[in-house]
Amino acid sequence: MAAELLLDSAEFKKMIDRTVLRLMIGLGVPLASALLIEQLPKTGVAEVPFAFQVEEQTLPPGTYSVKQADTGRGIRIQNQKVPEAGTKCVAAKRKFGKAEGARLVFDRCGGHYFLSEIWFDSDGRGLILPESRLEQEATSNPQDREVQYIRFQ
Repeated sequence: MAAELLLDSAEFKKMIDRTVLRLMIGLGVPLASALLIEQLPKTGVAEVPFAFQVEEQTLPPGTYSVKQADTGRGIRIQNQKVPEAGTKCVAAKRKFGKAEGARLVFDRCGGHYFLSEIWFDSDGRGLILPESRLEQEATSNPQDREVQYIRFQ
């Protein structure tokens, strides 16, 4: 009887060990995948129907690829048809807000459009770009300000 009990307890230990291993794999793989995906640079493509300014450069209307240069705040904005129309910029800060979808946010002031925010994820995390000198001058009248959203394709 003692030998049977010993055998049953050894089988029970194996069963518990297998269950714990399965739980660790079942929880660990999705978590590790999510963390890995979060570390990859973000990208998006948007059709911008108007000329706009990023920092001190004016870019023509067109289809733009927007890529996070690294896991930091560096961003590359490139017109897909005109290789010369593009720029690199650095976000001034990160912003958390309501989840509204991946998009570009433009401020329209004094007849000019200024790229002000980039939201790569739909989970409410965005990058805020610094205001250019021209945008600071144009925003002197806050009643003339309008916000335009362009969703990533």
